[in-house]
Parts: sequence; structure tokens; C-alpha cells
Amino acid sequence: MGTAASRHLSTEELHVIQSESGFSLPRIDYLYGQYQSLDRDAENRILRSEMLRMPLLAGHPLAERIVDALLNPSLDFRHFVRGLAHFRRSEPLERKLDCMVSLYDEDGDGLLSMEQCQELIDRLPATPREMRAMRWRLKQLLAEKSQLDGQDFAYITRGLDLDQCLSLRFC
Repeated sequence: MGTAASRHLSTEELHVIQSESGFSLPRIDYLYGQYQSLDRDAENRILRSEMLRMPLLAGHPLAERIVDALLNPSLDFRHFVRGLAHFRRSEPLERKLDCMVSLYDEDGDGLLSMEQCQELIDRLPATPREMRAMRWRLKQLLAEKSQLDGQDFAYITRGLDLDQCLSLRFC
């Protein structure tokens, strides 16, 4: 019988997806089931609104940006998995930070403006005290320079478990 993914994808395709994404075969199977349940017409077209309702993305603080920048339009299952791979639990925090910055970096220079940083900070799950501390650090850094990178953002979010809050949570 086999798993959902193994019934529809060749062994070679599964291993390519695994090497591209870093997800385990059982996780790929889970994602394939999620993808197939949304791809009702089997045309590899998943609506943005459907992706945002997926349990995997629904609770993520950057869900809308992830969908808009990495997943939509949905090209195929491999595209879908590659987009999600940036926020695997085992992905290094530095890579998550780089991807997070790229989600908000409108001009592609790898730097965020004060407004972009503020918008990003507002999306993160934090207590009022943590928010005040992050805004204070942001103000402190912006007194020295006009744009910030991933390392600056790591400093701003110090004390917040950013690695945990950016990781995808599988049910």
C-alpha cells in the first residue's frame, strides 16, 4: 500500500525533495497529504486563502508573508515543500533570520528599514515587556545606522525564543 506521497511520487522524486528540503520522508508524506487535500482539482493550484488555513501555517507569525513570498502562486508540491523548508525546526536560526529578512526586504538589498523592522516586530509573539525591549533596541540601533540586517534583528529580538517562534509546528 504505502504512504500518500509514495503512491503518487517516484522514489527518485521523494529523495530529491528530501535532499532539497531536509524534511524526513514521513514529514514529506504528511505535507503531501496536506497539499493534496487543498489541491482538489489536481491541477497544482492552491488558493492563498486555503494555504493560510493550513494548521501548519495558520499559527505562524509570518504566515501571510511566507505564503505571499514563498508559496503563492503554488507551482507544484516541490515548490510548496521548498518554501516551507526555510522554517523547519532543525533549520539553523541564522538561515531563518535571513529568510525572515528577505520576506520583508522590498528592494532586495538584504537590509530592513525602520518601518519594515517595526512591522516585523509587531508580528512576533511577545509580551508587552518584550515588545518594549525590542522597540528600545531597535531605536538604539537606528541611532547608529539607517538600515538593519539579520544580525541586527537577532540583537533586537534577544531574549525572545525566535528560533522556536519561527519554526513550523506540525500537528
